[in-house]
Order: sequence, then C-alpha cells, then structure tokens
Amino acid sequence: MNIEPFFLSAQRLFNKDESAARISDFNVNDNEKTVVLKESDQELSPPEKLPEEVARRYSIRRALGKGSFGIVYLAEDRKIGRLVAIKQLLKPFEKDPEIYERFTQEARIGAQLDHPNIVNVFSLEEDKDSACIIMEYLGGGSLASYIQKEKKIDVQTSARIIIGVLTGLDAAHHVMVIHRDIKPQNILFGALGEPKISDFGVAHLPENAGGGHTISQDMARRIVGTPLYMPPEQIMKKQIDRRADLYSAGAVLYEMLTGRKIFNIDVSNKQMTVQTITTRPPDPIEAELNIPEKLQTLVMRFLSKNPEERPPDAKTAIRDIHEAIGHGTGYGTGLSGEATVGTVGPMLSSPAAMLEDVIRLFLIDGSLSVAERKELNRRAERLGVSKVQAEALEEKVREELGIPSLRSIWDFRQLVEAFIASSKEHTLTEEQMEFLQKRGCDGKITKKEMLSIIQECRDRAFYLKFKNNGSGK
Repeated sequence: MNIEPFFLSAQRLFNKDESAARISDFNVNDNEKTVVLKESDQELSPPEKLPEEVARRYSIRRALGKGSFGIVYLAEDRKIGRLVAIKQLLKPFEKDPEIYERFTQEARIGAQLDHPNIVNVFSLEEDKDSACIIMEYLGGGSLASYIQKEKKIDVQTSARIIIGVLTGLDAAHHVMVIHRDIKPQNILFGALGEPKISDFGVAHLPENAGGGHTISQDMARRIVGTPLYMPPEQIMKKQIDRRADLYSAGAVLYEMLTGRKIFNIDVSNKQMTVQTITTRPPDPIEAELNIPEKLQTLVMRFLSKNPEERPPDAKTAIRDIHEAIGHGTGYGTGLSGEATVGTVGPMLSSPAAMLEDVIRLFLIDGSLSVAERKELNRRAERLGVSKVQAEALEEKVREELGIPSLRSIWDFRQLVEAFIASSKEHTLTEEQMEFLQKRGCDGKITKKEMLSIIQECRDRAFYLKFKNNGSGK
C-alpha cells in the first residue's frame, strides 16, 4: 500500500462551521472544514496560552490546523523526545458545558482504548486558561486525503484498511464505546501505513462505563455524526448499538472501492438527506470495477437499512471480509488474522531505520538542498522521529559517507545569518563572501551547499522583513 500523504497529519479538532458553535440538531462534523495552515503560518504562528504543565513539558513546533473551537499543535516531549499532537480547546468554549464535556469525554474514551488501530491518548491537561488533550502524533495522513489522491483503492488495500478499522472498533465495542462518526477523515495512518481510528468527540459511552454525566438530555437526543456515513437509526434518533459503526465502516469501504460516496446528495437539504438515508439503497457497485461478487454483496449487507441484516459485530464482519475475498481470487494474501493489520507489509524496518534510508539517499551527492532539507524534516515528522533522533541519524550517515558534519553546516549557517543580519539590505560584501568560502572549505562544505545555505538565509531574512513590515513591526 503506497501511502504518501501531503499534509494534515493532525486529528480533526471540531467543525469550523459557526452553526455548530453548540452541537446542532443536524451536526455535520466535516474534517475538510478545519483550516489547514500554510507552511509559513505553521512555522511563525505563536501558540495560544497553554496550561502550565503542557508549556513546561512540551516544545511547540507549529500549529497544524485551526477550527472554531480550538487548534491542534505538533509538539515534542522535552523529557523523552517523542512527537505528540496537542489538541487545545480555546478559552471561549471552556465554560460551555456541552462542548467542554464532549472534549473531556474524548480524552476519557481515548485513554481507555490502548489499541494499535486507535489513536492513543496520553493525558488531559487543563488550568484556568485552557484545556489540552495530549495524544499520539500520526504523520501518515488521513484516509480522506488518500482517497482524494487515488480516487479508487484496490481491493486488497481496501480490505487491509477496513479490517484495521474494524479491529479498532471491536476493541472499542468491547468497552461499550460506539464511535458514531466513522468516516475517512477520522481514519489516520501511522508511520507504517497502519490505519487508526481518531476523534471520539461524539462517541457514546454509558455513564456506568465512564461516560460523562453532565451531558444534557437535550444534547444526547440530538443527531451527531456525518450524514453520508450515518445509519438510518442514527439519523432518525433511534436507539443505536455497535452495528451503527458497522454501517459507517461499510460506507467507507464502498467509497474506497468505488471512488464515490454512497449517495450523491446535498446534505444541507435536511429533509431530502433524511429521506434518502432512510429509504434509498446505495447504487450497486459497477461490474467493471472487478470487485469480487461476494465482497459486493457483503458491502450491501453492511449498508442495510435494517441493523438485523448487518453483521452482528466487528469480529464477524472481519471474518466475512476474509471469506468474501479469499476464495480463489488471490485477494486474500497477507490478510490472515495473525498478521499485523493495515500495514504496508511485514514490519521489517523501524521508523528510524526508514528515515536513515531516506537520509542516505538524499546525501548521496554529498549535500542537502533546501527542498531536500524540508522534505527530510517532513519525513521525520511523518515517521514520528524526534528532531534529536533525526539529527543523530543524519550525523551517523554523514560520518559514514565522509561528508561534512551537521555541526560544520550549523556553524556555517549561523555565520551567514550573522552577516546578513548586520546588513540592512541583507546582502554580503566581497570580504564576507571570501571569508565564508574559506570557512566552508575548511569544513569540507561543497560550493553548491554553501550557495544554497546563503540563498536560504537571505530568502528567510527578506520574508521576515516583509512580514514584520506588513504587521506594523
């Protein structure tokens, strides 16, 4: 499975739509409404005031995305060097009992579900200024972006992904959690391509199993979820059970296999949406897609209007998928229940080893361009490798290849930055250029890399000058 995401490794925070400032009667939770920050804004956007414990332990790298209710940061744990995602609920919404309770319940549920196919929640930190959920950082992107890129996903890859999702759901259902919002945006990928369920913000957990007791009855009766992935009983406000999540998983599988959603409708028309979901079956899967007939039948079972006609639980659904694709089709290869679910293949390499291979490839010509450096940093984040560990790996590779050390590169860069900062026009004199060339040669830095570093430092100085002038600084 070739997962090559472009951006959005952070979990969705909340719906950006202002109409959802309180959980609405028809709450469309859509990840695509979260604002993904531009790279320059990510780097320079200052963090909101964090709880004291969070600010002390975690170093914020940048903001990843913003929503109406909060913001998600990429951060590094100062104690152990681990990359994490920090989901922060902003101050105006902390005192809203419904929004706050959903936020804290997401943390409670996530903390109970320690499973390889569920995003891991480490802690909930709060003080008078804000509340934060500290969670696992995943750099593999979302299934939504993967579908957008690939359009249709082959049978075996689709099976791997949905079995991973169902495996996570099985673990959640065993502790009485019903997710209620399974969709491609809430399925994220780890460093090795393993699917992980995220965002339990609207999940249902009975109070006697640890669920929140302050959620109002009015709120509990409201429709929550995303219409095109919601089963009829959920959108009709009827009692739901774990089979509601299986319907949603079926809608996701249908979309992966066909490249389209189960219904092509305008969800802003509530009456038409409810009528379509409750009465109309999805269009049959086209024969030309070459999908095993048994799998087509199974997908339609997942999407049955009657919960009794769906698989009774996630474990049965997994078994049914194996049977649907494994009878003489060749699709069953690698999908045994003993295998690691949802990975690209056997876990032969650690994330650090994978990053080391990339570093060695980039350094084959003895230097890193600006673009290669940025891509290397992105790869490290996707793999969950901390800055300290990534630098140690690069230093190791540089030593093996007999090329300038990172220390030499950093010293040269700092010298360039100092010279440029001393000039109002951000230019270098001939004497400074000669001095830099001599220093670079002493450090065995190639002329190409020296020029690249100088240009990068100048470009950044001009950008900061322009940004500060634009903000009146």
